[in-house]
Amino acid sequence: MTAPARAPDPGVSKAAPRYTFVARQPILTKDEKVFGYELLFRDGVENYFNAQDSEAASRSTLDSSMLMGLDVLCNGSRAFINCTRDLLLKDYITLLPSSHTVAEILESVAPDDLVMSACQRLKEGGYLIALDDFAVDDPREALTDVADIIKVDVQATSPQEGAAMVKRYGPWRCRMLAEKVETREE
Repeated sequence: MTAPARAPDPGVSKAAPRYTFVARQPILTKDEKVFGYELLFRDGVENYFNAQDSEAASRSTLDSSMLMGLDVLCNGSRAFINCTRDLLLKDYITLLPSSHTVAEILESVAPDDLVMSACQRLKEGGYLIALDDFAVDDPREALTDVADIIKVDVQATSPQEGAAMVKRYGPWRCRMLAEKVETREE
């Protein structure tokens, strides 16, 4: 005789647990010392993210940073956190300590008055501001007045464009940071 089948408990999910992964990409100085880490959301063990929802990715990275702690994730170095417009305007980044956090403004963030005010609040709170994937004639030009770091994609920027940006913005105005550098030759 078999026991009667039980109805499933409505409070128990049969779905597999959902894990969140955070990748960290080191940001090095010229002499190859770690300046900080860009923290990146990963939704699986593969080293990529299908960027359909950058808002969810940024929030997940922020959640993981608070849960695990920046000391664990970044070994005492600064954490570069990708900031969407919503993350900026709602001041979520201020949940992390200013002494270890760089608000990295994504290229999709339009520099209107609300964004400028949010960046000013972050600066007043001691946060560093970085502009991600900055390019010649970038629409975020107005944000260079509050930016501490301008990140330039060396694979998408010609040497002439890079030189023009260095002449215009650095080093007296803000640090220039080359990104997508994968080898010493680059």
